[in-house]
Amino acid sequence: MVRLKKRYWISLSILFLIVLFCLYGWHYWQSFKQKHGIMVDWHGASLGFEGLTFDELTVSKQSQISITAKNLLISWSYLSANNLDIHWQVNQSETVVDSVENVVDTATDNLNQSDFDLSLISTAVYWLPNNIHIDTLRFYEQDKKQFDLKVDISKQQEAIQLDVSTNTQEIAQLSATLFVNQTASRVDIQNGLLKTSLNQLGLENSNLTLPFTGWVSGHQLALTTSDKASISLEKANLSDDLFLGSSSGQLNIQLESKIPFDSNKLSVIAMLTVNKLNGTYKSSEIKSVTGDVNIIIKDNQFTVSTPALNVQEVNMGIAFEKLKLVGSYSASFKAPSKGIVTWNKLEANVFSGLVFIEENKLNLAKLPQQFNLGLKQIQLKDIFDKYPAEGLAGAGVIEGGLPITLLEVKKRGETALNLVIKNGRLATINEGYLQFENSTLKNYAQSNPNMKILTDIIKNFHYTKLQGTVDYANDIAKLGLNIQGSNLDVENGKAVNLNINLEENITKLLMSLQLSDQISEPIRKRIEDNLKKGSSK
Repeated sequence: MVRLKKRYWISLSILFLIVLFCLYGWHYWQSFKQKHGIMVDWHGASLGFEGLTFDELTVSKQSQISITAKNLLISWSYLSANNLDIHWQVNQSETVVDSVENVVDTATDNLNQSDFDLSLISTAVYWLPNNIHIDTLRFYEQDKKQFDLKVDISKQQEAIQLDVSTNTQEIAQLSATLFVNQTASRVDIQNGLLKTSLNQLGLENSNLTLPFTGWVSGHQLALTTSDKASISLEKANLSDDLFLGSSSGQLNIQLESKIPFDSNKLSVIAMLTVNKLNGTYKSSEIKSVTGDVNIIIKDNQFTVSTPALNVQEVNMGIAFEKLKLVGSYSASFKAPSKGIVTWNKLEANVFSGLVFIEENKLNLAKLPQQFNLGLKQIQLKDIFDKYPAEGLAGAGVIEGGLPITLLEVKKRGETALNLVIKNGRLATINEGYLQFENSTLKNYAQSNPNMKILTDIIKNFHYTKLQGTVDYANDIAKLGLNIQGSNLDVENGKAVNLNINLEENITKLLMSLQLSDQISEPIRKRIEDNLKKGSSK
């Protein structure tokens, strides 16, 4: 018996210590549960060589959070679960604080009272199993599922490798290596990579690839993407009026955020390089947009600017080619449509000439606002060639300016922007000619002999002066022309002074011009629908 005691006393002592440790741990766990109101329930628990397993384990705190794991395996080096469901409930019975400002101040003071304590994270990382695998991690807030993820975590030397992917149709993959930086009191993020398919919010078959690095502390998060970040779009129905086609580009982002997250203190700098973008806006077709777009978010404000944006063509019935834009738009998130538009350059080629808007700044919160549209070296011959009419030809160069007033109007209970032009001016800068002769005009002259001289004159009318006034409101344009010149073949070239007044619904005219041109089928269908709606009124 003495020999037996001497042989096994070391093993019995170790077993005794383990029992004491387990009893102490159990006592501590019971006290912890009682203090924090935590309840634990399990089914199918067993202990084997692989570790401790549960068919189902639930840890919950009444009316706040519930965590349920199914087919759970726990060992010193491995943790796995087929399903891990987290249900979070906002406590509606919490006491309402009298002053929101006091809550913010108190929270800020608490955050500032202590620095980011990495010791807890370091301890957690130390005791963390070498590998964690969860097939399905679902998070619910107020019983509404927020996300469904697959999670893999592996411990490396002084680091943690994190791999997360979605279990839904919106495919997304996130991977990163996390390092505990004791010197800087933060967790550094390296080799981060986010890949996702953007098949929501009107996007189809679109992909985003964001390699990134960064760090997170107790009070702040900072992320920066690398030069290899990219975005591609196949289709994007952003609204009833705006549709984007195939496009690709590079994207760089610098993000800083306070912890806990506060949208008012979010800081983002994004730079997007557009390689090629096609799309439509209302009934206008946009072809081949290239250039750089910068986005800055700070202090609940955002600014979208471009140092150089080029558009091959914008077809709205009249084709504007080689459009160039340098400008910006700044606004508050509280009133995104009431910002300030600034441009240093906005011009396009049309009819071998140039149309441009003079450098200006508009405050959309203080309408009406005014800006000037200029026309330079517009060729009459190109207009007649592009939009031919039977028996009509001519040549000359037109320049002018159109003062445009931007107004805010109410349409069907909604606020919309409207354009008005008053006393716009057009004039030729040299001599030219007009020729107009067709069967309709001949029949008109035969039935009205008093107009025969006029019809003969405009068969080959050489003008020395052509000028006009332009007014536009409510889709109706009014053009008043004064033409001075002569026809050398009629009445010995007697000088003639012609005054002509024209009135046209510009919206319908542009739509009809588009229908006669080569346009995409979606644009054609949209125009035809609009024309049908207009005729039914």
